[in-house]
Amino acid sequence: MGWSGLERNKLDYILTDLLPVEISELFSFSQLYAFLLKKENQKILDALIQEIKQNKAQSSSRMFENGWSTKPLKYKILKGTDTMREMSVIQPFSALNLFLFIECYQKEILNYFEKHHDYSIRYHKKSTDLYYKAKSGRVTQYFQDQSFRAGRGAIQQAGNYFKIGPFESINSFADSRVWRMCNFKYKYYAKLDYKACFDSIYTHAFTWIIERNVVDAKDAVNSHLLVTIDRILQNINGRSSNGIVVGPEFSRMMAEVLLQHIDNVISVSLSKENIIYNVDYVAFRYVDDIFLFANQPQVLEQILSKYKMIGERYLLRLNELKLTKGSTPCVPKEWLEKTRQLSDIIRNFFHQGKKSDYDKLPEDEQFIVKTEFISVDRIKDEIAVLVKEHSENRRTIVSFLLSTLLNNISKKKNGYTLFGKQRLGKALLLIDMALYVYAFYPSFDQARKIISIIAYMNSEIDFKGDDKAHTKLSRTINRYSFVFCSGNVFDLCDWFPFFYEYNIVLDTKTENHLIQAAEECNDPIIWANLLLYSQYYQPFFNELSKKVENIVERQILRISDKEPMMQVEFWYVLIFHNCPYISITLRQKMSDIINDIKTKAVGGKGKKLFPSAVTTQLICDFLEQRSPSGNKPEESLFNWKGIKNFADQITYRTYQRTVFKRYRKNTYGLYASLD
Repeated sequence: MGWSGLERNKLDYILTDLLPVEISELFSFSQLYAFLLKKENQKILDALIQEIKQNKAQSSSRMFENGWSTKPLKYKILKGTDTMREMSVIQPFSALNLFLFIECYQKEILNYFEKHHDYSIRYHKKSTDLYYKAKSGRVTQYFQDQSFRAGRGAIQQAGNYFKIGPFESINSFADSRVWRMCNFKYKYYAKLDYKACFDSIYTHAFTWIIERNVVDAKDAVNSHLLVTIDRILQNINGRSSNGIVVGPEFSRMMAEVLLQHIDNVISVSLSKENIIYNVDYVAFRYVDDIFLFANQPQVLEQILSKYKMIGERYLLRLNELKLTKGSTPCVPKEWLEKTRQLSDIIRNFFHQGKKSDYDKLPEDEQFIVKTEFISVDRIKDEIAVLVKEHSENRRTIVSFLLSTLLNNISKKKNGYTLFGKQRLGKALLLIDMALYVYAFYPSFDQARKIISIIAYMNSEIDFKGDDKAHTKLSRTINRYSFVFCSGNVFDLCDWFPFFYEYNIVLDTKTENHLIQAAEECNDPIIWANLLLYSQYYQPFFNELSKKVENIVERQILRISDKEPMMQVEFWYVLIFHNCPYISITLRQKMSDIINDIKTKAVGGKGKKLFPSAVTTQLICDFLEQRSPSGNKPEESLFNWKGIKNFADQITYRTYQRTVFKRYRKNTYGLYASLD
């Protein structure tokens, strides 16, 4: 891959830890990253870092106080069974704010975690890797051939700037020897979590940690880590002190500071009552999921009581509805065993021998999708029964079954051939089954699995170039068009550039529904995706671009002169400032807003600029980049050029999440992004 041996850069943090995983593939900070890597901008950043470190050393300076606040773009995705989770995309200005904060405070944060991780099984440590290493062998070759632009973009959203451990997923913990031995050593267990943890975190709670500790309070200068965290979390969230933004890995890191403190208070309190860790009980916390084991039920109740009482001091409340407790061993629920049985049936559609055995087969038998009849209707019935019986677990059931399909089809990257002579029929059968499963829970990550499945198959079937294959794929997808009417538009956003690439056209009724959904959510990223999709038919594209232009104009007219980046309408400037499909006049109006922000930040000539003003200047220069011919590049925060081989990029991203986050390849995929 292009990035093999790429030396680690401190700016990687902007790509790896500051965006939600569940964000349109066409939105990224990769162009900002490239802009900041320029020599002249590196000098500006180095000077900024030095100045901020000096301010921190003086102690009297209030860190990141004036001119740092921006408004994130909030949207909702599917979470749990029938609930939605509000996510946030921070502004590029805030991304730089967090980069500077981490540069100045990462040593203190990591030292804090090293000292206080009493119960934590997911916390950040310094990474000792100096280079990103490409995986060798057939996997590299496959993606080198199939994935376009796998260069530095491969680093993005991997969440790998810091090492995270000792467990990177709840599944790896539940599969571990530690978990199994606790089920033998202790007689009772409980599982609990905080209700709406990130939404409930009050930023001032970080300052309360110092105030309630007299020793630390004496050192609570303006540049103290916990005082600064309070301010930073408000800066990136429109000055709100209620809740922290959900989505970026950074937020999990900050939540860990508070949650470790609560663990530590509980641990000390239990010790004073002669309840000894590793003798009378053990506790494990994975972000806000807490697992307890004890030998006496009263000890378990004492720990639960302390979590309730001490959590409430910091405005965190236990989720009573999700509290489970009982005697060990803690066994898997009924739905899991039934899902495994169905998963095994699906797995048996594919050749399961070793690669060496596969290579010994006659050439005309070297394919992994078996030729035997697949009783799809019967399997669909069994899936429907399973989902109905265990509706509250349909998220994980769908994830499990789709991951089984994807894990087997993705063997393509290891040098396998997928299909024999019946390739088109078998491919459509499997795609239909995948879409059927997906329809029960059409979430963002499950959409990416379906896109990946089709992309792997496309290398053998050519859904784009073969008219017959294309027509049949289009019909299969349109059979499930109800998903695009009933689904949440933010969970569906990656489908639109995929449809554009594969020339899949939805029916008019579905398109009208999606446009209505876009109007209701008023989100510039959704409008941008729909606009790119509409290019398949010029009259439709003309109509939609006129509509979008009117919306953008109305939104930017609402932006007042006072703190424009604190207004949610400013997101229309960030997304559409370089859009080639709207009028030059409207783009000029957005340029005027950007120039006005820069002028006010810089002030008069010869005046020494505050760090926030220098950062504002950098971001405005980034937004106003132009080619030698005077045009803005079509790639900025939103990639208006689109991505060539978009489906392959999604496939690479889906695989990358598995590789870089070290999910075990042979584990059935119950992984999901964290809340």
